[in-house]
Amino acid sequence: MIILAAWALVAMLFAGQAWFAAQVRGEPLAWTRVSAIWFVWAAVWAALTPIALRLEARYPLQRPRLLGSLAVHGVASAACALVNLALFALAAPVIGATQVEPTWLGTFSRLLGTTLLLNLPVYWLIVAAAHGERLVRAAREKDRRQLRLEAQLADARLQTLRTQLQPHFLFNALNTIAVLMREDVDSAERILLQLSALLRRSLDSSEAHEVTLGDEIAFLESYLEIEQARFAGRLSYRIFVPDHVLEARVPNLILQPLVENALRHGLATRAGPGHVEIKAQRQGDSLLLRVADDGRGLPPATTERVGLANTRARLRLLYADRQRFDVRNSDDGGVVAEIELPWRTAP
Repeated sequence: MIILAAWALVAMLFAGQAWFAAQVRGEPLAWTRVSAIWFVWAAVWAALTPIALRLEARYPLQRPRLLGSLAVHGVASAACALVNLALFALAAPVIGATQVEPTWLGTFSRLLGTTLLLNLPVYWLIVAAAHGERLVRAAREKDRRQLRLEAQLADARLQTLRTQLQPHFLFNALNTIAVLMREDVDSAERILLQLSALLRRSLDSSEAHEVTLGDEIAFLESYLEIEQARFAGRLSYRIFVPDHVLEARVPNLILQPLVENALRHGLATRAGPGHVEIKAQRQGDSLLLRVADDGRGLPPATTERVGLANTRARLRLLYADRQRFDVRNSDDGGVVAEIELPWRTAP
């Protein structure tokens, strides 16, 4: 249908040009006659177009067989032009074409001498159009393949970045259990059970890049309970998360490294008790996550550590420029880490 429509458009354009030229010269030329001539010519080429397209697909104009393909298409162009002229010579007396002789052979011979060179480029135009379309299709397929590769690479990088976070709290918990085994076996057993549940939940969602904020908070609470045992009462925390934001989608294990950073570089470096606050709220089309501590704050020219660097990289991979991640010293002392994400509730 596309081929027929294209050639019908070509026939109308050529017929209109021929009729207009005849009117300018003052020659009587009926529209029905001129349109019949050009539609017959276009119909023959429409029938030959699939042959030309198949030959172009079989013998593409590209290396390493470029010369052989040119030879094949050269022969094919001459053959198609001859077929077009032969069939047109059959219809010429019926449609009132010019250059008509008493016999078919006479008409064909006359057309051969006057219009063969005009018909040869038609085949090459068909081949060129098919070649160009194939190049465009190949370029699009290459782009799609590149996007798939980039997506697979991003997925692999996300998996690597997230798995790097797990050993930190695992080692801390095991050290806590080892200490408690000598001091309080019951507490050690309780922490061990919490760690087991924590790891099971982590493994169950190991393939998911995003979870609900409710799941993330549940994981974080288990983690903080283990950390409270490690800090022997020096750690207190509060979680302010309204119920209506618990369904929001967030990156898996996105809050844990922020809390761990607050504990390791805030609370662990001071002798007295420390406090951590975790907040979440919706702001328009965004979700704001906030982790604050009352520790010593960031020293000047601090190099971003693995947990924060991985968090920043994961956010960039997942949300590109639709996210924000800031870590700064609080005016009241301590450090504030804020993450702003697009608000989404569906996976």
